Amino acid sequence: MPITPTGEESGSPQPNNRRMTYTLTEDQVLIRDAAADFLADASDSAAVRRAMDGPSGHDDAAWQRIGQDLGWCAVPIAEAQGGLGLGPVETFLIFEQAGRRLLCSPLFATMGLAAPLLSQVADPAIAATAQALAGIAQGAVRIGVSLPSCIDWSRSTVSAVRESGRWRLDGELPAVVDGDSADQLLFFATVNGDRCGLFSVARDAEGVRVTPRGGWDRGRRFASIVLDGVRAAQRLDADGVAPAALRRATALARLNLAAEQLGNAQACLDLTVEYVGTRKQFGRAIAGFQAVKHRCAEMMVKVEALRSAVHVAAVQALDPTDIDATRFELDAAAARALAADTTFWCAQEAIQLHGGVGFTWEYDPQLYFKRAQAAMGWLGRPEALRDRIAQALLSGEPATRSASGEASGFRSQIAGWMREHLAGRFAVLRHRGGPGDEEFEPTLRKDWERELAGGGWTCVGWPVEHGGRGLSIDQQVIFHEEYARAGGPGRMGHIGEGLIGPALIHFGSAAQKAEFLPSIVAGTAFWAQGYSEPNAGSDLANVQTRCWQEPDGSWRVQGQKIWTSLAHESDWIFVLARCEPGSKGNKGLAFLLMPLAQPGIQIRPIRQMSGGAEFNEVFFGGARAEAHHLVGQPGEGWKVAMGLLEVERGVSTLGQQMHFAHELELVIAAANRWDVGRDDATLRQRLAIAWTGLRVMRGNALRMLADGAQVGLRREALIYKYYWSNWHRDLGKLAMDVLGSEGATRSD
Repeated sequence: MPITPTGEESGSPQPNNRRMTYTLTEDQVLIRDAAADFLADASDSAAVRRAMDGPSGHDDAAWQRIGQDLGWCAVPIAEAQGGLGLGPVETFLIFEQAGRRLLCSPLFATMGLAAPLLSQVADPAIAATAQALAGIAQGAVRIGVSLPSCIDWSRSTVSAVRESGRWRLDGELPAVVDGDSADQLLFFATVNGDRCGLFSVARDAEGVRVTPRGGWDRGRRFASIVLDGVRAAQRLDADGVAPAALRRATALARLNLAAEQLGNAQACLDLTVEYVGTRKQFGRAIAGFQAVKHRCAEMMVKVEALRSAVHVAAVQALDPTDIDATRFELDAAAARALAADTTFWCAQEAIQLHGGVGFTWEYDPQLYFKRAQAAMGWLGRPEALRDRIAQALLSGEPATRSASGEASGFRSQIAGWMREHLAGRFAVLRHRGGPGDEEFEPTLRKDWERELAGGGWTCVGWPVEHGGRGLSIDQQVIFHEEYARAGGPGRMGHIGEGLIGPALIHFGSAAQKAEFLPSIVAGTAFWAQGYSEPNAGSDLANVQTRCWQEPDGSWRVQGQKIWTSLAHESDWIFVLARCEPGSKGNKGLAFLLMPLAQPGIQIRPIRQMSGGAEFNEVFFGGARAEAHHLVGQPGEGWKVAMGLLEVERGVSTLGQQMHFAHELELVIAAANRWDVGRDDATLRQRLAIAWTGLRVMRGNALRMLADGAQVGLRREALIYKYYWSNWHRDLGKLAMDVLGSEGATRSD
């Protein structure tokens, strides 16, 4: 299906309102799915191997369909230059599918590298520029691009001197993508020993000598190009390459490469999951072995983290402001560095989990491994890209700070209210009560909940008919960002507001909503979660706590829950218990609401390594739940529990990330104070990795929110808690290493 321009009537968002959009439009989904369907046939394993063995390394028939029939090359080209004028999101969706199938074609060099250079750096008024852009859009030209491994794309050993009204070019381009099969070559040259210029020349022009270069990755061909007194070249920039334009072009190219590598990594996961599901040892598929499951799960976590990083960069590219343009540059660098590492890791895991056959030519993991290894240094090595991010962090560039979003009266209203109310006796709560600090001043934080309620700032995303403010997702994001930016403390009411309240709105009866929702909104009732049990690990369905119904309709509960956050400070607990004797797994469960202050319930603190006791064991010895406090029907407990878990990974996570951002800022300040960032390259790398993790979490949270209130645990929701807990642990270690001996003492 060819790609066509879309307008407002199709539902496609316009550039000025796409900034917070992480939902794929119907048109974008069609582009992605059409690319996947086409490449499943045109670039399957057999087709890739045939192309690799061919003289050009390409499938010419597939390229013609891509460029001329499907219109992919026109996607990033402006309509004024004959293209479709679509954006980075559509482009990354295509490159992801191309990478997933190891597409052998000029697409990467022509659309992924040349198009950003021509559209950002070249002067559109120059006839050769307009001709090249139109040729790309029509799929009529193949462009080979010089691709150095250094972080500065424009560094070149080619010199350009003006002689008798023409440019004379001399020098060598050691690595030109598709250099031996392209129609035109695109490269940088040093003009008159000073400025950088962008030039193009026909591959068969006089003085151009092309030498194909062999490589382990036969799916992407390179050539070295010697320019010896070439006089037929065209200069495409006006008068020197503008640094800002070059930075944006480089960022777009890195984003395209990261998207392609995302597809590579996803393919490694797909191949591995398929293989371990059929390979048997000791009479069972090895996919059933826990060690194999964990390694596949880790691959999935890394793939989804990369997907979020790429999506963050693609959306950030839509914002034209100066700060956000720099943030896009950093986001693209972070995505590219993460892509290089993730793809290599997933490819090596794919080979390992395939066992002996993973090393053979007949199986495909080796193809992805070679691509990952070969691409490691393209457009800058990961270490160099992370060093650029670290320099921005340590110098305090505004683009490295948490995005404030567009100025709005609503944002100012929240910030003003927080300044006025998070003061006086509440001032001590600033930036306290977050993960690892949950026991700080619980009584005062409960008072703060009532202060928030008085201002109408609890349950802001709930429907108005249930006591909330009915804010849109974008408005909720703004609220949580400004709350955290002002230093708002960890919420004592978050279990009620973020978990059980939305679950009751979705699954509860009218009577349950009337009884429980108002007190949550008012900040007067606090809840705990009764899910985890001893000896069950992370297997939530392995519920041993049992319940039975009395003749009067009430329920009695017998059993134990563990790791129950702030149960000793809570009024109510929701409990998942087994109501059908003999049932197993997620069958035969009930979801009950129970007051904690009653006979038959004992709460015992679990002392943590920090000295605090946020977690508790809760023992039920025939404790009572009223008949009308059963949510749903007996046996439906799993459905309610899963719906609640989906809610847990929602918009409030963005506020959590702002707290994390504050902690990272403290670490950066310490690094500057002790001057360790300047001298320690390893710490700079870790600072950049920490910042990248924050951007991944932001993209992941916004992807989770993309489908609104739909219930169901998608991949991005499944990985979120695992990802942030590991990130936060690593940040603590980084903080201790930055502080050195100072970190051995406490600053109360």
